[in-house]
Amino acid sequence: MTDPLFPLWHIDSEEYDAVCAYLRLTPQSRLYDRLSRYLADAPFRFPRPSGFSRYLAEPRLTRFRIGRLDPVTKLFLPGHPLRHVLNGVIALHECDPRGYRELAVTPGPHAGVAVLAEILRSGLNLAVSLPWLGWQWAGFAAGAPFRAQDDLVGRRALITGVSRGLGRDLMLRCLESGAEVIGIVRSRAAQEKLQGELPAHARATLLVADLATPGALRSALTEAKIPADSVAIAILSAAIKHDGKSVLSMDELRETFQVNLFAAAELAGWLCGPCDDSQNVAPALSVDGSDTPETMREQRLSSTTRVVLVSSMGRWHGMHFSGGYNASKAALSIWGESLDMELRQRGNRRFTVTIVEPGIFPSGMTRKTPFTRVLFASRQAVAARILSGALAGRRAIRPPRWFALLTWGICLVGRDYRYRLLARAKPRSDR
Repeated sequence: MTDPLFPLWHIDSEEYDAVCAYLRLTPQSRLYDRLSRYLADAPFRFPRPSGFSRYLAEPRLTRFRIGRLDPVTKLFLPGHPLRHVLNGVIALHECDPRGYRELAVTPGPHAGVAVLAEILRSGLNLAVSLPWLGWQWAGFAAGAPFRAQDDLVGRRALITGVSRGLGRDLMLRCLESGAEVIGIVRSRAAQEKLQGELPAHARATLLVADLATPGALRSALTEAKIPADSVAIAILSAAIKHDGKSVLSMDELRETFQVNLFAAAELAGWLCGPCDDSQNVAPALSVDGSDTPETMREQRLSSTTRVVLVSSMGRWHGMHFSGGYNASKAALSIWGESLDMELRQRGNRRFTVTIVEPGIFPSGMTRKTPFTRVLFASRQAVAARILSGALAGRRAIRPPRWFALLTWGICLVGRDYRYRLLARAKPRSDR
């Protein structure tokens, strides 16, 4: 099963099978690939679901859920993503010989009985779906006070490490939320690969900067003429981990701190430093002339920029043979807190600093072992928590909370016990 581009719109192969079962069609991988390409462009062609409609769109599709959503979205929520999914599946199967035969099945000699049975089935389906809809609304209303917003329509997000992992999920979520994304990748090859995967209508600009090279990120932004005061949220998610390398391996240790700490400090300095008008690109004027370059700049300066530093819960304890990864994340968290203190002492309200210390989730840095597999959190859920928490102005985010509590508990029991536990979780490596 592959990760979807935009979860609110995209359906995986199992969900496609459930849709076909509901429509009494035979799933076809060729048609599913075409459906995926159609849905990948949907966030940029159709209105974004919000409120209750979005709440209904977030869970995975099952045959039962499709049966409930079909009548209620048809009657009350015509712009719901499921309508586009069902219409897309039907349209694609109509153009396929096998699918056309399945859709064109005639009732036979007892057409009246078949029509009546279909009417009764639809009525029964609606009768079951309406109480289900009321139950869903109750859940939505109960969670409304705790549900943060992540609307980024018309705003610019700057994200590092977007070619894979958490950075990629954060980029996709920002695009789905209506943002224009400036994404940072490490190489031309990564830039070309990711550009080919994104829909043509995606508002994403990919810049190449190897964060292991001091000053590379700032140079790429300056060369691209990205105004620092145009960024609404900057997420420093790129990181490197030399798994299997001793903390005494100086070359790997220096590179780890350069990517995980110093590159973040360089970018924060570019964001939080004084604006350089010579690097600013004048925005387009409105038709009535009210949005002049001066007023547009004043609007940008009056808004708050969210600076998000993605650290790790690993910053609370050491880890053997990790090239100093945990140490660099500890430094990043403390440095980020220090930056927040300096900004607040200066009375600078243009910026908020959010330090994110997530638990472990599937990525190229995490080893899948029987011990760690049960601790994995959903990477997409972590990305959602980061974005909503940062936009709400939270200064610390530790998703999931239970992992944070577990980590702190392990830290309290003492170094010897912690060593035995972590040594079992990660066997010795000298490569």
